[in-house]
Amino acid sequence: MLKINHDLRSHDGGTIYMPPWIDGEEGWGNIAIPDPHVAMATQMYPRGTMFRKGSRSWVYSKLYTTTRTDAYGAYTAGLGLFSVAKPTTPTIVTGSAQLGEFTVTVDTQTVNAFAGGLITIFEAGQPVCIRGIVSNTATVITLDYALPGTYTSSATARLFPSPYRDVVIPGPSHSANSWDYCPGIFNSPLDEDGNVAAINDFVWLQTHGLCNMWASGTYEGGDAGERAAVVMGDGAAQVLSDTLIETLARFQRIGYLYPGFGAGDVGNNSAETGTAPGFMECIIYLTIRP
Repeated sequence: MLKINHDLRSHDGGTIYMPPWIDGEEGWGNIAIPDPHVAMATQMYPRGTMFRKGSRSWVYSKLYTTTRTDAYGAYTAGLGLFSVAKPTTPTIVTGSAQLGEFTVTVDTQTVNAFAGGLITIFEAGQPVCIRGIVSNTATVITLDYALPGTYTSSATARLFPSPYRDVVIPGPSHSANSWDYCPGIFNSPLDEDGNVAAINDFVWLQTHGLCNMWASGTYEGGDAGERAAVVMGDGAAQVLSDTLIETLARFQRIGYLYPGFGAGDVGNNSAETGTAPGFMECIIYLTIRP
């Protein structure tokens, strides 16, 4: 199994971290410091690469489609994007999944569609298997660790793509009840030539630290002390209030409204409401992934 080793080099507090080796990606070993606010048509890093600078972090991904160009009066910057990864249930070929082996043979799949993702296998009398996927041909899944048991066609298996493989900007009428995973916030709306980011462009999604986001619904953070933020189905942020906690508790939490960002005075236990004074002045401290 091919492994990639590279130096960790800090430039002005910024460092690139490669993901574990997976097949079908480009840019391995590239530790050049990027501008995470610029989209590019050329792949410069493997998807899933992390760039960290100070308290902020970004993950590298690819636009599957851009259905919301020009939404919110700009280029969709400040919106959460959603992974299009969907699991599938393959059939294991009996005799191909043996204890201690690193491969599993299944029915036909798209080549490397699950590289960087996971496989889970459940079968009575055998250990539960949860392994990372290094690569997949049309029929052979290669794992990052050996199988803990022996499995047959009677097993229930699931293949999960990487959440960073492809992401989508939700449409303006996207359901607010979306259950898709949000791997990060889109803040690279233009490419290196100044054009709007397009389908198949590679982008950085912010996952940690201070981030400017569109606010959802009533554009408010609720009453004093309410800070927890979720991402809505339209990609905008909403801070949970006492009246919203029951209806929005099921949404993915992405961080917290930045302390002191609201209508009240800062400090001395003031009655800070968190209400955003402007349409896009919703500053979130992201905690999706450090």
